[in-house]
Amino acid sequence: MKFVVISDLHIGGAFNEDIFYKGVEYVNSIDADYYIMAGDLTDKGTLSEYNIALNKYLPLIKKPLLIVPGNHDVKNSGFLIYEELIGPRHFLETDEEKKVKIIGLDSNVPDRNTGSMGNFAIEFIYDNFKPLDDSWLKVLVFHHQTLPIKYTGRERSALVDAGDVIKAVNDCNVDLVINGHRHISNVYRLTDGDIKTLIVNCGTLSCKKTRYREEYSLTQIDVSEDQTHAEVDVLLLNHDPPVWKKAFSGSIKEIPYKEDENYELLSTIIQIGNTHFSDNLLNIDNYLQLTQLINSLDTCDIVIHTGNVTAHSYENEYEMGRIMLGQIHKPKLIIPGPRDYFPIGIDLFEEFIGTLNPEFENSKLKVLGFDTCILEEKIGRLGRGRTNQLIQKLNHSNKKIGIVALHHNIVPLARTKHESELQDAGDLSSAMVENNVNLVLSGAKNKAGVWQVNNTIFVNAGTMSSRNIISRKGNSINIIKVFKTSIGRMYDVSEYFIETNDMECLGKFHIKETDISNSNFTSGYDIPD
Repeated sequence: MKFVVISDLHIGGAFNEDIFYKGVEYVNSIDADYYIMAGDLTDKGTLSEYNIALNKYLPLIKKPLLIVPGNHDVKNSGFLIYEELIGPRHFLETDEEKKVKIIGLDSNVPDRNTGSMGNFAIEFIYDNFKPLDDSWLKVLVFHHQTLPIKYTGRERSALVDAGDVIKAVNDCNVDLVINGHRHISNVYRLTDGDIKTLIVNCGTLSCKKTRYREEYSLTQIDVSEDQTHAEVDVLLLNHDPPVWKKAFSGSIKEIPYKEDENYELLSTIIQIGNTHFSDNLLNIDNYLQLTQLINSLDTCDIVIHTGNVTAHSYENEYEMGRIMLGQIHKPKLIIPGPRDYFPIGIDLFEEFIGTLNPEFENSKLKVLGFDTCILEEKIGRLGRGRTNQLIQKLNHSNKKIGIVALHHNIVPLARTKHESELQDAGDLSSAMVENNVNLVLSGAKNKAGVWQVNNTIFVNAGTMSSRNIISRKGNSINIIKVFKTSIGRMYDVSEYFIETNDMECLGKFHIKETDISNSNFTSGYDIPD
């Protein structure tokens, strides 16, 4: 199954007419099953721009286009013009013979760069994809990105309900997600432990607002007949002649694991977060019970606290934290969260808890903790220098399990508003994914979650002891077990709830050793001469 995708033409604004003609020539020359435009046909959404697009430029494309609107198309009440001149802002394409279903959705909020899918659209995804078995190729198209993307500057203008969309994609075993919006191509393979979803972001075909060195491009996606393999190629149009760049080549199916196979336990990692030590938010009974459980585990290598030790950064809360955390009789690595970072909290953290950027290493693990907080802000940032430091340190870990711990989450969480918590999430996540960092642990939002992006496992913690909880099951800790298998490593991530004595499996991820050392993914930005 072959898809050709173009996006972000921006007709009427910073529109490059010459490069558009070159791109159209190649679109018309490719024999594909489907041709998709992932939004931003126009620049301002005005009537004149739509008329120019319809009368002058779109007729040059001789292929049938499946189109969704972009945030620029719905500016200035452009969504009304779109409906009048283009058609519905969503589409549903079904081929019973080929067993392929494609859903196109409007992810825009008028006159906003950020997007929102909304409950109706998310239910539409479930209603149309959930009943289909895995013999179907399920494709979802919308304009905004869900995962952070490299070289796009400050992480912003994503879907505010990106976490709910990711959950729907995982729950429905969607095979392919196609987006535009950020004007640069990117490919990630996402899984929650079942079917792997290929998330393909497309660059801009003809807008002069380009990013880094990619400039203008179109994307071609080939999925094998048995849906186990995919190829993603990006045509770089600003070359004479244009150059094809391989963006992805590999499997899009999860590696199965066998419950009855005897795996060798390599390490057990306990992740805690959001203890909120204070007079009003601390649930001391739950904290003490979970502490007793942690101390009873013979195989625990380290306890990693991913931020928000205190509730308000008060000195008495830090004193309480030092005493309470001292009752955990396992090696600990503790990093701050925004609640620990009020004006004097930085100094108090170092005095009562320890360094803001702790490290831990033993014969099995190498853990780097990073302070990503910004004074009096909920959002965070790591920075280019420390990102490079992170990679350099983990690249010399001699095949130990490499772990990065920070407070701010990178993958959006379901049932929470995605507010770009980590400003440089795109550059940081790509650095960790491209360098095959094994585990990335975060603690924002008091909610647990786990995802595999390429070969990196991202795990977020709930709250160990705060009364400020958003899970109906109450306080919890994450238990991460890493096993050696015949082909690589198995990561088993569970959440334990103290009030119900319930252990819930968040995900199991089997990664080949060859994938760890020789990734099939490219950075997507090595531009040929």
